Amino acid sequence: MKPLVTAGSNTPRVFSFIACVLVSSFFYSYPEYVAAQQLEVTEIDPLFGNGTSSTKSSAPMSPAAFGITKPASTSAEATSLVQVGSTQDTSSEVDIWTQVSELRSRLQAQEYELSSLRKNSSHSMDSSQRDNLPNWFVTYENVLVAPMQQNSTGVIVQTATGYSHVGFPWELTYSPRVQFGSEAARDSLGWRVRFWEFNDSESFTANNANGLIPTGDEGTVGYLSEFGDITTGLAFIEEGTFRSSIRTDVIDVELQRNVAKPLDFYAGLRYAKIVQSYNAVTDQGSANAQSEFRGIGPTVAMRLTHTLPLERLSLFANLRGSMLFGGKSFSVVDDANNVTQSVGDIDLRSGSDSADTLAGNAEVQLGIRYAPADCFNISVAIESQHYANVGGPNPTAVFTGADGGINGDGPIDDSLGFLGLSVGAELRW
Repeated sequence: MKPLVTAGSNTPRVFSFIACVLVSSFFYSYPEYVAAQQLEVTEIDPLFGNGTSSTKSSAPMSPAAFGITKPASTSAEATSLVQVGSTQDTSSEVDIWTQVSELRSRLQAQEYELSSLRKNSSHSMDSSQRDNLPNWFVTYENVLVAPMQQNSTGVIVQTATGYSHVGFPWELTYSPRVQFGSEAARDSLGWRVRFWEFNDSESFTANNANGLIPTGDEGTVGYLSEFGDITTGLAFIEEGTFRSSIRTDVIDVELQRNVAKPLDFYAGLRYAKIVQSYNAVTDQGSANAQSEFRGIGPTVAMRLTHTLPLERLSLFANLRGSMLFGGKSFSVVDDANNVTQSVGDIDLRSGSDSADTLAGNAEVQLGIRYAPADCFNISVAIESQHYANVGGPNPTAVFTGADGGINGDGPIDDSLGFLGLSVGAELRW
């Protein structure tokens, strides 16, 4: 029987070759195995981007346990693979955080828009509720106006070259106006009551000292004449004091309706009393005259409001027209001729039929309003008023020339106006 191993046998060489092949195969495949294990156990949280690693309980044995050392090139390859995985993880984490930040910004923007919409909706509901409720108000106005009499003559001065009418120097005068009421709720009627009182007088002195009646000239206060001579009034005046007074009382009771958002319409009744007087005290005697009108009738008004882009400022315009039915009277007396002339003092008709005069009235007001709060506002406006055919008390005579003398005119059909501004304050609740 032949021995299995002989001295010159190749068996040891075969075993050595097999061992080298196994060791070399393990050595070259180990880095890829380690990298795959690291990539497998690393998990990325898709929401927060936090990397969490978990290590398996059965870890592969290190080649060092076999006394085998990795070549440098193989170690570099494994490290490169791990760095690639780490870079990919870091890039994914940054992208996720960027997306989360954008989502948070969008969420905050949406929350802000939602809050604004809620506030606007609440404000709109409040405004709608306020529109559906009546608004009570009270207004006080400081009316600063100057009277504009159709005939403002105080005295007529006759000079060597002609005739001069010296008129009363009316200026702006304070007068109060008060109104209160309730503005209409939507689709309903409101109401208001207004009261205005004007009471003022103006006077001047004419003589040689102030040059209004120079020496050698003469003044005349004439109402009625006959054949060019004064039958009611004063003549040959060298010095005198002349005064004119005006008193008005106006009351409005109106219903109000909102026609459109910027336009309100008013309709109701107006009562007006206008009393004017004249007085002359001269070196030739004195004269006194008075005219009075009382009337009531329909009145209509419109108020247009425009809100400006500036906060809490608005423009407004008020227009009014009235037709007043009533009676008027005029009387004058002097102590030089001891004659009294009167018109309308005696009326034989009953009280229900005593209205014999139709007087027209028109008013315009343009201004700006500032409302620092919902319950309070102030306004400033230009204002004009006109009352036609209410009469006047001042001397009406005019000179027609040296040959014709003086010619009287009727004072009963004169008009009266007011021009100035008003400053008001209003409380609302």
